[in-house]
Amino acid sequence: MSSFTMMIKDEICQKSFADCCQKSLLSAFISLNKIRNNGRENLIKIASFHKPTIKLIATLLKNQFQESNIRIKTIKYQKTNRYLIEVLDLTNKITDELCLQDESFDFANKIIKKHCIRAYIAGIFLVSGSINSPKTSNYHLELQFDSMNFARLVQKLLAKNFKLNFKFIKRRNKFVLYLKRSNDISDFLKLLDCPQAVFNFEEKRITRELLNTINRFNNIDISNQQKAFNASLKQIAMINKIKELNGFNELSDKCQILANIRLANQDASLNELSEEFYQKTGEMITKSGVNHLMRELRKKYHEIVSNLTSDAF
Repeated sequence: MSSFTMMIKDEICQKSFADCCQKSLLSAFISLNKIRNNGRENLIKIASFHKPTIKLIATLLKNQFQESNIRIKTIKYQKTNRYLIEVLDLTNKITDELCLQDESFDFANKIIKKHCIRAYIAGIFLVSGSINSPKTSNYHLELQFDSMNFARLVQKLLAKNFKLNFKFIKRRNKFVLYLKRSNDISDFLKLLDCPQAVFNFEEKRITRELLNTINRFNNIDISNQQKAFNASLKQIAMINKIKELNGFNELSDKCQILANIRLANQDASLNELSEEFYQKTGEMITKSGVNHLMRELRKKYHEIVSNLTSDAF
């Protein structure tokens, strides 16, 4: 499991879920993770190598099925631990309410509210989700399933409710849904309501795109201009993102003017931006004034990215 995947799962486990969402998450998680019990119908087993996930699932089970007898075990390996939840009674009630009958997956078809669907997808990601580090050159997010029917159901759920078109492949004995486009992966992280993961992903993506752009200019002597050029590209990326998310009009008039000047003058220094501002408005601003407006721009960008998950869906 990559460190970025671990960070996302940690963030999910720190969230609080509404009562209706708790059952959605539990149904998805146990449907994908339940261990067969060799005929013991009065026992449900759930396992994970991720301790915060086990703690979350145990908490949600106790919230929803207060009278159930839940036992947590730790199985020690050489380099890691595997954690096991055993539910010793009320198993029929849990199976019925969470629709855990083999290959039924009826719970997913009954969910209406968007926030419950998001919790359901979060439960799936906690079991089988993985995502490459955004530092790598290969963007890749996937969800693995043992059942083709379950994979296809989740694929339709994501397309219908969130316009996320996952690709489908069979890999050995697994059925895999995956995304490769960075914008789609970012939208999926917003779906999970993980603002820190979204911010981290977007920051790394901008840095990668910045480095790729610099590499395309490898015939230019940029030894004395690299720092300013890097800052310019980051500013342009932030401006474009703010415009894309309809936050541009929330900037001050001066900041909007300077932002448009920066878009039209990618290589301009701060002094050159100041001169262009004067040509446009007749008002002189200093290099310090330009820096102040750029800080306003950066603040708006961070504000928008941090708030994406609350209103993206």
